[in-house]
Amino acid sequence: MKVKVLHIIFALILVYSVPLHAQDTVSKNIFLKGITVNASRNNENISNMASSVDVIAKSDIDNYPCTSFDDLLQSIANVYVNRSSGIFSRNSSVTMRGMDGTNRVLVLYNGIPLNKTSGGGVNWDIIDPETVEKIEVIKGSNSALYGNNAMSGIINIVSRTPKEKFAGTAGILYATYNTTGGRISLSGNQIMNNKGWYWYANAFYRKGDGYIIVSETSRDSNDTKLKMNEISTDFKLAYQFNENTRISVNYNFYHDKRSDGIKIFETDGSLLYDYSNVLMADFTTVFKNNIDFQAKTFYHYDYFWQHTERLNETGDVYKLYDTDQSSHDLGLWLNASKRFSPLYKLTAGMDFKTGDMKAEDTYRTSTDHAIRQGKIGFIAAFAENEFQPVKNIKIIASLRFDFAQFFDGSFSIDNPTYTTGFATSYVENYPSSQWTSLSPKLSAKYFINPKTDVFISFSRGFMPATLDDMCSSRKITKGFKLANPNLKPEYVSSVEIGNTYKPNNNLLFESSVYYSRGTDFQYFVATGEFIDIDKIVLRRENIGKVNIYGLETSVKYQLTNYLTLKANYTYNNSEIVEFNAVNETGVNLKGKYIAEIPPHQFFIGALLKSKILNATFTLNYISKQWADEQNSTELVEHTTLDLRLSRQFLKRFVAAVDIQNLTDLQYIDKKGGLAPGRFIELDLGVKF
Repeated sequence: MKVKVLHIIFALILVYSVPLHAQDTVSKNIFLKGITVNASRNNENISNMASSVDVIAKSDIDNYPCTSFDDLLQSIANVYVNRSSGIFSRNSSVTMRGMDGTNRVLVLYNGIPLNKTSGGGVNWDIIDPETVEKIEVIKGSNSALYGNNAMSGIINIVSRTPKEKFAGTAGILYATYNTTGGRISLSGNQIMNNKGWYWYANAFYRKGDGYIIVSETSRDSNDTKLKMNEISTDFKLAYQFNENTRISVNYNFYHDKRSDGIKIFETDGSLLYDYSNVLMADFTTVFKNNIDFQAKTFYHYDYFWQHTERLNETGDVYKLYDTDQSSHDLGLWLNASKRFSPLYKLTAGMDFKTGDMKAEDTYRTSTDHAIRQGKIGFIAAFAENEFQPVKNIKIIASLRFDFAQFFDGSFSIDNPTYTTGFATSYVENYPSSQWTSLSPKLSAKYFINPKTDVFISFSRGFMPATLDDMCSSRKITKGFKLANPNLKPEYVSSVEIGNTYKPNNNLLFESSVYYSRGTDFQYFVATGEFIDIDKIVLRRENIGKVNIYGLETSVKYQLTNYLTLKANYTYNNSEIVEFNAVNETGVNLKGKYIAEIPPHQFFIGALLKSKILNATFTLNYISKQWADEQNSTELVEHTTLDLRLSRQFLKRFVAAVDIQNLTDLQYIDKKGGLAPGRFIELDLGVKF
């Protein structure tokens, strides 16, 4: 315990010992003091929010080393990004505040949710960084406004609004592992006198031969490269009726084809296909009585097909099977806000959402045939009050009521063999379940003076289980996962204290400490059983209680007109303190740390802008972490260095080179595979 306290004290001393002087030549405020944060549901000014908030601005997006969108998030304190195979990873895990799982982070696109009800995850590859204007990150539980998924924070991605009547960009790229691609973007803005259309159309394509993720000492003839081939398109059409009223429609299509690194008998080996469709609409207006009103609706359709061939550990059992999975999400979000006085504002709204999934496993080397499916629905109402009892204190109180229902869940298996591990054919129709929850949040911010403020907040989060955890018995990377239709919601109560110190427009210090208590926490545990000799059987359970505490500190400093420096440090302690699943697992995980959560993270970034060259250098340190729930396998610490160089020439042309993992470090990831090492990407683009 003394060591952990010393970590906290040392980090605070480190941040506040940075010199407080700044260059007199700098007059521009680089830290976007007046920016509004859409993720607050009422366009609140960032300086007024009683939360830890970070914004990745357009200049950072354009200049940071980035080959996939989620690379940008590594620069934010207490955001952990795990894309260990780089662009050849099918999934990327983005977690916050010491909680595992992307499903505990709510991801919004222009305020519209991207998390899937099937598994809670997000396909980060559908987002092209070229189309993004800014990224807003609000840390800490925000279930009081957004319900489930917003357990550890919110990431809101805001797309760019065209400024010119007609403009376009086009570019090509070439990168390591024979990776090629290109993009084209067209846009227009015909708004005159606050009335008219604006639109954009964007397409991105990339393919690569990949690399073998198995170390040379462990490879055999069945190991092959992680090939990938992806295309993403994004269309937006909006009409502005006046300065207060607009409507927009956004459609995104993504198609992905990639191998998973194993080839035994099939010509192309194991393959994965992913089709993603997202349709979003947004209406905003201000009524005559000064009520700001927003309506957002969305429809997601995802289809996933996987063709898999495998040999077991002993090499005497061959399996070939196909997985077809489709999922749908449909929702409507409504909210309105009114400022009754300069010191009081009320926001209220309702959310509706429904989702379903159906997956089918068809085995080609045996008679096994399995189907798993289920549906879930949500309805919620919320309200938020903002008031200032005195001039320099702001208080925000929020409350949300959620009703969720799981229904039409089932699992069936026909003609099973030892291949899937089931003894006989059967159909199990899962009983429906219903849950309700009240999620409060109370926070206060005290403006000590124009340069310094502090805040304190208490919040309670609520998250029902995902459809995949309740309905799916299937193979996963870690082993074989059993469905748990009796999985209950989890709850997290959090307290946070933070402060901001801004001695001038060029220097910013931020820090916060927090404590979270999770009850009925959902967590993967081993049942103690095995199938196929080598595959451990796992199940998501409500394990009991977890304690999470930590701190984050950051400093941003514009040293000169040309050089900006950023650094942050994160400490997390995530521990299971009560374990109630001993009867189901035969193992007691009390005292174990949550897997895949590094206790320490450190980031340094330097951005140099000049007429000759723009250069950005970043360093990311990730400490040791546990790869498994039993804390038996530890992943080594690693530090990666990234570099981006870019230059605009002949007014319309742009050339850039991104170097990821400059030192060519090939560490082992949580799935036991090799990281891709040094990855170099060359880009050439033109503006017209």
